[in-house]
Amino acid sequence: MYPASFEYHTPTTLAEAIALLGRYGDEAKVLSGSQSLIPLMKLRLAQPAHVVDLRKVDGLTGVREVQGAIQIGALTTHATLAKSELLRAKLPMAAEAAGQIGDAQVRNLGTIGGSLAHADPSADWPAVLTALDASVVVAGPQGERTLKVEQLILGPLTTALEPGEIPNQPPLAAIFWLPVGERSSKRTISP
Repeated sequence: MYPASFEYHTPTTLAEAIALLGRYGDEAKVLSGSQSLIPLMKLRLAQPAHVVDLRKVDGLTGVREVQGAIQIGALTTHATLAKSELLRAKLPMAAEAAGQIGDAQVRNLGTIGGSLAHADPSADWPAVLTALDASVVVAGPQGERTLKVEQLILGPLTTALEPGEIPNQPPLAAIFWLPVGERSSKRTISP
């Protein structure tokens, strides 16, 4: 099945993405890795009038250590996290989990931020990041705020993200602060 018609936006800055979400409100959905939203749109379970694709926004990818914490950009793919030498050295549980997510397509396209923002109960990241006591920085029209992962995920497919908020990373960025210290692709959805 094909998704309903929508207007496609490709902002290049986080500020532009937040402005688009503010302008279109509930009529807009964010696209990061395409592994959650696109299947829902194809089944017409989600029919946004506007899709805001974050993949051209600079500064939302990567893994780095900052002041004793691991910082992961929201658009960092599962495959990148699985291969990260820094993550393997400092937080091997996270790197191992990333390598077990879904299949190769999901790992290469899916993002950590998209996984958390979707809050699918079968997702791996919420449990892993909760166990690691991780925090998420989200940016929105009111500025940035930091939430623990267990504060972000309120229930199945439900988060504490306010309208127009996006998980990013510094300086405008949701960053994941990780203190240093059955696969989902096996289920199928048929139209």
